[in-house]
Amino acid sequence: MTTRRQVLASGAAAMAALAWDQTNQEWLTAANASTIAKDAPGVVPVPPQIRDRLVTDAASLAAAADDFGHIVSRTPWAVFRAESTSDIATLIRWANKVGLSVAARGQAHAVLGEGQVEGGVIIDMNGLSTIHDIGEDYAVVDAGVKWSDLLVAAGERGLTPLVLTDYLELSIGGVLAVGGIGGNMNQVGMVVDNVDALTVVTGKGQINRNISPTRKSALFDASLGGLGQAAIITQAQVRLGPAPALVRIYELTYSNVADFAADQRTLVTDARFGYHEGQVVADGAGGWQFKIEVGAYYTPPTTPDDETLLAGLSPDLGTTTTDFPYAVWLGRVGFAEVQLRAAGLWDTPHPWSDLFLDDDSLEDYVTNVMLPLLSPAGIGAGLVLLYPFRTSLLERPLARVPDGEIAWAFDILRFPFDPSLTDTLLAENRELYEGAVSRDGTFYPVGALDTTPAEWEAHYGTVYSVLIDAKRRHDPNNILTPGQGINPT
Repeated sequence: MTTRRQVLASGAAAMAALAWDQTNQEWLTAANASTIAKDAPGVVPVPPQIRDRLVTDAASLAAAADDFGHIVSRTPWAVFRAESTSDIATLIRWANKVGLSVAARGQAHAVLGEGQVEGGVIIDMNGLSTIHDIGEDYAVVDAGVKWSDLLVAAGERGLTPLVLTDYLELSIGGVLAVGGIGGNMNQVGMVVDNVDALTVVTGKGQINRNISPTRKSALFDASLGGLGQAAIITQAQVRLGPAPALVRIYELTYSNVADFAADQRTLVTDARFGYHEGQVVADGAGGWQFKIEVGAYYTPPTTPDDETLLAGLSPDLGTTTTDFPYAVWLGRVGFAEVQLRAAGLWDTPHPWSDLFLDDDSLEDYVTNVMLPLLSPAGIGAGLVLLYPFRTSLLERPLARVPDGEIAWAFDILRFPFDPSLTDTLLAENRELYEGAVSRDGTFYPVGALDTTPAEWEAHYGTVYSVLIDAKRRHDPNNILTPGQGINPT
């Protein structure tokens, strides 16, 4: 008697991709093998060790054609369910043979199709989900591990990553590919500045294990913040430190940007708080307020000295103080996600804007560019972040920020209630970007900004050669991550 499992297995076998037909741009499967000769010109067999994890069903392709932004849709020819570094290497070597582009996909939190591939192969990284080792001050993790999972595992040993993005449900590899910013950045730099070793697979399909600042340093630098252009990160050794029990959050509110900026400069210069971010919020009367959100980490019996920490600051609209368990505070965006999903706003378009602003022109930019363009409708249930950090802590060359001792992170995390505003908000992103770069700012390459190759070259400036040299050496056929739109010649 034939069982249901056997029927399903038989169907899967019939759909399994046995080869790629370059002439007709289609898969050779058991179902159509009789119509295409396996040895016909242009038919390239899929290596048997990866064949069973190369899926081509319509549902998988449709899912891979979307991302968190829900703005751009590019449909691949296949999705590859990777389970190891060697799987990815085999897949990339094969993709070079047949001329298919490839991109890695973790939690698909891109907002403008950066991790999508039209007519190529998406590598699903979720199968690389092992935390291999946790030492006294480090963790060795697969790229598909989520930061929330690492936080739990490290927390069981009284440890924590030194810097985290605000949203923890991102994959480690995905964050390392773009840079990684967060409230601890003013203490230890970006997430990519707190990585000691990587395993990567290049665009040639070559595996490079344990590369570091002293071992294959050029490839190491090109991989961290390198947007997946030269290599795909498959494993990382990230730094850990002691986890505090609690955090005391101080919220200081201002009516004007001048005092808000001045106090932030004071705080970022002396680095008196472990956590430091700032926000621009609607005041409900057609205007805007400015909030500094800072936190002091502690473990009883030690407690923060409020008077010392707040000395010299002048929030004219008041200060509030709240204590949170450390893990609860770090998971705050996860709690917000539950509410956004319940409101139906997680699966709507997210035309986010992410920039780095020059300190010397900060007040001018806020007054003459940012505030005239901001609107509560364009923000929706999202928020506007605006906070400084010391650039001297940044070590990775491809994480581009303005020159000067201080730069500002400016992010509009939009959750509009009206999806029809998407095109208008994308146009606003362009104006925000042009206003920033004309004032010596840069962009953080996670926002919804359709950037030209010339703008990418200007963005990287003197270190453009770092990226391009690595691309030419390690991805000569230019198959990796085309959705970024860098398109080097």
